[in-house]
Amino acid sequence: MLYDQLFVSMERARWDLSRDIDFDAIEPARLTPRWIDTVREVCAFQLASLRASEMFLGGFRTDIDFCSFVSVWFYEEMEHHLVLRKYLEHLGEVVEETELPRLRISPDEAPAIDALTLRFFGEQRLAQRYAALAATVPERVLGRIFTILAAGEARHAAAYATYLRRAVERHPAALPGILRLALWTMRGADEPATAAPADTRRAPATLREDRHYIRRMQGLYHLLAPDATTVVEDLPALRPAAAGAL
Repeated sequence: MLYDQLFVSMERARWDLSRDIDFDAIEPARLTPRWIDTVREVCAFQLASLRASEMFLGGFRTDIDFCSFVSVWFYEEMEHHLVLRKYLEHLGEVVEETELPRLRISPDEAPAIDALTLRFFGEQRLAQRYAALAATVPERVLGRIFTILAAGEARHAAAYATYLRRAVERHPAALPGILRLALWTMRGADEPATAAPADTRRAPATLREDRHYIRRMQGLYHLLAPDATTVVEDLPALRPAAAGAL
């Protein structure tokens, strides 16, 4: 099982909340209100792993291997939430337990393989975002936290890639659907954000024909189908495609 190898590798890389974060060294004066708001936002966003775990355990209920991995992923994601919540508490910004249900984010339902593809890209984006925050934050302890979180999300993305690769090995016909969704996701990331009442949401991606994106996808194509000899040059119907369960 892939879980056996992933458990060992992720355990070796795991950090310790009580040992590796020096909360007593926090310098609150270095943080602006905007930075504190950013920490609260990220702390709340990490609760999305609650709903994602529910979706995975339901959609992949017959895949013991993947569900076993989800248990490790969920633990680490909730540790990300906890370290940020503890950081806020050291700043006097207490997140009350009664506030947590309101912060919980519930993504839309998606077919199993689509959910796996979206999570693969989501973990990569989080890793990039946290790395950028770590490079710019003026407070040293928070910088270390974001560095640790970035590394964790990158490991999660790599783990999800192994399960996507296995899915393609078992069901080669699923590859076009995965690539269509990947293309849609990348285009959505390139769209500018637009302000909406009470929050900020991504504008819907414009599904336009553009081989620039196809070239960007070659790495993903060969990652998921390393033994393939053909190169995907065109993907008709560029929209999220429902694929069967793995």
